[in-house]
Amino acid sequence: MPLDPQIIDPQIKGFLDMLEQAGAPSSFAGAPEEMRSRMEAAITGHWEPSTFAPVASVEEAVVGARSTGVQIVRPAVDGIDSTPTVVFFHPGGFLMGRASLFLDVAQRMSNSLGAVVVSVDYRLAPEHPFPAAVQDAIDVLVWANENIGELGGDPSRLAVAGESSGANLATVAARHMRDRGVPIAAQLLASPFTDMTREYPSVEENAVGLFFTRDDIRVVRSQYLSEPGDVESPDVSPALADLRGVAPAVIGVAGFDPLRDDGTAYAAALLRADVPTQFRSYPALIHPFFGMPGLSPAAERAGDELMQLFLAVINASASATTLNP
Repeated sequence: MPLDPQIIDPQIKGFLDMLEQAGAPSSFAGAPEEMRSRMEAAITGHWEPSTFAPVASVEEAVVGARSTGVQIVRPAVDGIDSTPTVVFFHPGGFLMGRASLFLDVAQRMSNSLGAVVVSVDYRLAPEHPFPAAVQDAIDVLVWANENIGELGGDPSRLAVAGESSGANLATVAARHMRDRGVPIAAQLLASPFTDMTREYPSVEENAVGLFFTRDDIRVVRSQYLSEPGDVESPDVSPALADLRGVAPAVIGVAGFDPLRDDGTAYAAALLRADVPTQFRSYPALIHPFFGMPGLSPAAERAGDELMQLFLAVINASASATTLNP
């Protein structure tokens, strides 16, 4: 059922009110170049990152079978032999964003988890429609597994994370690794978009007046997919896949998010498939809260909770692998 608008986080409400007063268009209105410019302005102008401890290093690289760009972020303190490696996929509806724009998120994750974070510059639609981004996601995850010694060093602590469209790519890539017989320790999915074949009630409940809207979802679907039938692919709608044996999951959703019910349903589907799943709902937040720590202390706290759950799952998976090699 719809949430009471009065419970929305005050800092986020102030941000939304400012956009409304400025007559700002929808996030996904206009040509791709316009969308990308607006995202850059929103993040650099209003989502100023919180002051996080500096990381040890940030390295640019080109990796994988399709020469995909990545940023490799190393934590300020390494765990020596037990450092996780997390492959991170940024949000942006498959149409916007780049690793460097979300560097603060990768840095925060690196230090919070004590992990080497590989942030992926996957190809964007509509110039590169499905399956380009999925191919890049799988390529980088395969590369990370094959080069784990140069990253975190612990193959039992290889994990994936993402928000929104990035969460879609993270869970799809992790499932492909299952099919290749490569264990993934955990998957962190914030505000995931996992079923493009339907619109859940939260799409109508949160249709307008938020940073991400019902119309935005429809733009994403139309521009990401070059063939209408692709919507049925489990690489587009991972909720339709056989989920048995995929990586343990940590899923977080926001109350004022059109994709709230999508993430909730995906968590339920994972549990039905006997996949260990931790689920958290944050009623006062919006999409994409995980990337908004500088805008809202409540969003920062939510992200911190998800990352601590994620780290616990990574460590539990690694321990199980050690006991049952």
